[in-house]
Amino acid sequence: MRPTEETTRHAIKAYVQPARERGDKTIRIRVGNLQKELGWTGRTPSVFSTLKSQPFQKEAGVELIEKRGGPASGGPSTTVEFVYRIVRPDEQNQIPNSQTKPVPDGSGLKALFGILAGTFRKLGGGEAFLRAERAAWGPDPWEKLNRERKSKTESQR
Repeated sequence: MRPTEETTRHAIKAYVQPARERGDKTIRIRVGNLQKELGWTGRTPSVFSTLKSQPFQKEAGVELIEKRGGPASGGPSTTVEFVYRIVRPDEQNQIPNSQTKPVPDGSGLKALFGILAGTFRKLGGGEAFLRAERAAWGPDPWEKLNRERKSKTESQR
């Protein structure tokens, strides 16, 4: 069995299943602890990359929400602790999959078209909204500077 498969199997058996049975919402898995439980040394990068991977998250039914500890570089370390949200069975198919590639025909972007149309309509349209925001913000810094210069030269006359 490959180290990735062994890591996945052990993490699910030792961490995910017991947490699910207890009704926990989150779990924490420390890279060094898992490696030690498996009786391994020198496999930190493998354990780290497995726990971070989308395939592991999908198979375990968890979603990575935080990575704590480790070196500033963010690289593999035995002190890194992954915090996962346990995904409910009805949410299983909603876990994002980074393996899916975007379709180059632009359909994903087209699906967003008009997403705020109703909101802007309530505000009087996009242009009206922008004008109101700009007016509330105040004058442009360059306009303000020009006004100050103009008033200064007029007061000197």
